[in-house]
Amino acid sequence: MSEITVLLCRCFGEIDQTISFATVREKLDKDSNISSSICVDSLCIGRDIDAVISQIRESGVKKVLIGACSGLARGDQAVQNLMDRGIARADIHLVDLREGCAWIHRDNPDGASQKALNLIDMGLVFLKNKDESDDVSVTMNPDVMVIGAGPAGLAAALSLGRFGITVHLLERSSTPGGMLKLITRSYPKDDATTPRLEQYLDQIEKSSFVRFYPRSKISSIKGYMGNFKVRFSSGEEEQSITPGAIIIASGAMVFLPNGLFRYGELGNVISQMELETRFKKGNVTVKNAVFIQCVGARCKDRPYCSTICCPSSIKNAIRIREDNPDTNVFILHRDVMTPGNVLEGYYIKALSRGVQFIRFAEDNPPVIKGEKIIEAVEVYDAITGHTRTIESDLVVLSTPLIPNHDNQHLAEMLDLQLDRYGFFREIYPMHPLETRMDGVFICGSARWPVSSGQAITQGEAAAMKAASVVLKGEVRAFTFSRVPGLKFGHARVTPDSCTGCGNCMAVCPFDAIRLQRIDGKYAYVSRVNKMRCKACGNCVSVCPNGTMQMPEHNYLSVCKMIEKAF
Repeated sequence: MSEITVLLCRCFGEIDQTISFATVREKLDKDSNISSSICVDSLCIGRDIDAVISQIRESGVKKVLIGACSGLARGDQAVQNLMDRGIARADIHLVDLREGCAWIHRDNPDGASQKALNLIDMGLVFLKNKDESDDVSVTMNPDVMVIGAGPAGLAAALSLGRFGITVHLLERSSTPGGMLKLITRSYPKDDATTPRLEQYLDQIEKSSFVRFYPRSKISSIKGYMGNFKVRFSSGEEEQSITPGAIIIASGAMVFLPNGLFRYGELGNVISQMELETRFKKGNVTVKNAVFIQCVGARCKDRPYCSTICCPSSIKNAIRIREDNPDTNVFILHRDVMTPGNVLEGYYIKALSRGVQFIRFAEDNPPVIKGEKIIEAVEVYDAITGHTRTIESDLVVLSTPLIPNHDNQHLAEMLDLQLDRYGFFREIYPMHPLETRMDGVFICGSARWPVSSGQAITQGEAAAMKAASVVLKGEVRAFTFSRVPGLKFGHARVTPDSCTGCGNCMAVCPFDAIRLQRIDGKYAYVSRVNKMRCKACGNCVSVCPNGTMQMPEHNYLSVCKMIEKAF
């Protein structure tokens, strides 16, 4: 019995000007497995789809092979159009006849036509022998948990609250604000941070959708997108919530330069954050101020650039000069990191305000002079080649942001990975706030050191990502894909033949497989969490006896396809 209809898309001449559809259809008409072959102008246009659907239904055929463009172009849309009209996804197979055939063989039409036939033949046997995964759905819990109440976390919480989404805002300290409450001005506009912070805190207090939990400590996070289960303590009280999405905005910490440049040994050798504290108390009045950059950064222990140190020093140097025009201010640096035209203009502004920049070599750092209090800084000017001695009554050490201590604990609970420094850098290039775990987003300095303005922008962006998740209502596991379009199935284990070796669990990058003990026996079998599975196929490749399979891409269909090809 004929069981498959073949749909050939002309793509308005992009395909059939190279591939002879007449030749292809002549061959297909001789195949007893094919009910009919139909040519259309474009399968991604609704009217053409509607025209062929009626023919498919009249013939009683359920399975459809599509010869069109790549799934990374509009092929997935053609598949989705058929699914929207009642054809099961497992009964559809897409063959790339445009990018992978017509376009790359324009100078060889006969060869392209033969290749198209070969691809269609392989697709036919694949479609005939592939199986179908059992899909599951999850009802999205409408709440979102935000970890950290710094600028990124506050921005995320308020953005979600405007959508009417309940937000659980967890903060390890007793008050919200993060590092924003420790500084008085932010670069590059030198605007006051207090009014901005007070505005956020006022909105948080007034919002009926944001619930703030001070002195919070998370003990466990389980589950998956739409149905996380979180246990934590807030003060002395144990809490349990079930958010549909999680935003990590845990921030970072300031590196203390203990043992560097005589910090803690001489008076008035302070860190950048200690200078911020002095600014909060009033004007900083000195005769000669020296900033030293890259203290504890771009070194063996922390080879990265913290990105915010140079702009922060420029901001505070300008402020000292504006408050006390007679004060001499020097910034000693290895390089001035001010990427982009805005920060470059900020650097030029500092020069115009009389801030002096002196470059030193990494292997010849400045030397601090003094007995009990700072007296001078000796530095070899790498540009002029002369050693300069700068009288100074204040030395400010510009240190990097370092990862939060909580990162490791959070990463273990969420099965995420940290980079070699300890930041959450598990980021996809086109989706910089997402992680490999659906429903978990990262923003602010938890992922990499950023300014307060950048943290706020990222927090708002992460809120939009989380809102798009929890507002979906009911979601099918097939939509949880790491690539464009639907994933093509879920891993499936045959319990009777599973030996419980654990290879699949060891290689699964999405923590989607667990070993489960068989009732009454000292034996284990693999179980797949379909909501976490991304159909990457790692588990199939390491299964020693073939018990782990991708139904839509099983051994039988692949072997039949290879057999047909050769």
